[in-house]
Amino acid sequence: MVNITSVSFFVNKIFFHGNVTLIPCYNSMPMRKKSIALTFIFLAALPLALQAAGWEWQFSLGPWTLEPWTSPVAREAEQMVNDEAGRLLVPLLSEFTIFAFEPRIDLHSRGWFATAGCWRRLNRGKFALGISASYLNFSLPFTLTHEQDIFLQDIHIAHIDISGQGQVDLRTFMLAAHGRWRILQAGRTGVYTGLGVTLLHFSGDLHLPLTARVQSFLGMRELRKSEDKTLAELRAENHDIPSWIMAPALALSLHYRVGAKSRLFMEINLSQGTFLAAGLVLGR
Repeated sequence: MVNITSVSFFVNKIFFHGNVTLIPCYNSMPMRKKSIALTFIFLAALPLALQAAGWEWQFSLGPWTLEPWTSPVAREAEQMVNDEAGRLLVPLLSEFTIFAFEPRIDLHSRGWFATAGCWRRLNRGKFALGISASYLNFSLPFTLTHEQDIFLQDIHIAHIDISGQGQVDLRTFMLAAHGRWRILQAGRTGVYTGLGVTLLHFSGDLHLPLTARVQSFLGMRELRKSEDKTLAELRAENHDIPSWIMAPALALSLHYRVGAKSRLFMEINLSQGTFLAAGLVLGR
């Protein structure tokens, strides 16, 4: 008999219905408009950064991934895919009293981000407190697989094979509050470490195609279904999907002073994912 540990489906017949496809709704800003917005922010902050003593304006961009560690975003995305796949399959499998669905989801990630932040230097720059806002655009392609044999009174009656290759696209923003400490200064070069907290808006789109095959004594049956929805639409149906995800942040950065009021820097940051940034710091 099947050991049920997660989701159970009660089904009554073995014939499948046709595909169900929903049209995705995309609300991301075009790349050109985003570039113009970032340029405008940079130009607006430049004169302030050059005049305000004790304040810094920081601008950076770079790649972002949810690997190699399992981030809060990855956990929420996997749970969302699991829940939606289970919901799609409820009316599809048949003539089995109980079906336990525990899919394996292999999720990867790739993307980029851009950040603008403001820092207040303390104790002659040895310490600093800051806030920042980031725009994030990245994809989480995934592969979903599940196989199961169905028994009735120890008699094998069917083999079920479910698979799908989909994607979660996140185009969103993240807010952060940081504390920074300069641990080394040698000439123009400084090494900094930082701690903070981040708050990410969990927003984007889900593309979830599924194929289910059932081999039973009645023969082979196959069904294909697909779902394309925004996370806002999914959240209206499933209140377990969060609107915001909070995570701590740990950063290590290398700064190089190129002038009295400017520095170049590189930073690695661990929070909602793994960030590698390069950018410019302006301020007196």
